[in-house]
Amino acid sequence: MIAGRGAMACSTAMEDPGELLAAERKVLERLGHLPLDFRAMAAVSNLFRASVAVRRRMEAEVLASDRLSWTAFVVLWVLWVWGEIESRDLAAAVGISRPTATGVVTTLESRRLARRRRGTSDRRLVLVSLTPAGRRTIERLFPRFNQEEAAVTAHLTPAQQEALAALLRSVVRALERPQREPLGEGS
Repeated sequence: MIAGRGAMACSTAMEDPGELLAAERKVLERLGHLPLDFRAMAAVSNLFRASVAVRRRMEAEVLASDRLSWTAFVVLWVLWVWGEIESRDLAAAVGISRPTATGVVTTLESRRLARRRRGTSDRRLVLVSLTPAGRRTIERLFPRFNQEEAAVTAHLTPAQQEALAALLRSVVRALERPQREPLGEGS
């Protein structure tokens, strides 16, 4: 089955190679004879390429002037939206490891944008929140960030933007299912 799907994707892509990115053409040139699922490969590869391109653009166009990385910005955004949060929950919300979250929060703390405090009922818990300076920073940056989000997706119609968001949401939900549930069922 995979061979058939791969061959079909390969032949469809070869009919209109102008639609493909250079990297996709190279993959088909090198691997097109293999029984691979080229549709799945293209979907995941382009998801990665798009996320890297968006991240680079946001860091260059919006975050560089404040010397913020993408991850530091996301930490500020999560703290702004969710309020004070336990450090392990912050790491999970941002999609980073706890040690990475500790490093990012340390940097934000040194810049007086975030603060940590111990839990009152359980001193082992570390709670993270924005400082007033951190709140002002994210409130100033986010409208510019959102303008850049609009610019990045301006070539899509509103319906295409909604469809893209729905498709990506579906991928996220499928990956968040418990391991015992097969990914292919009910997607």
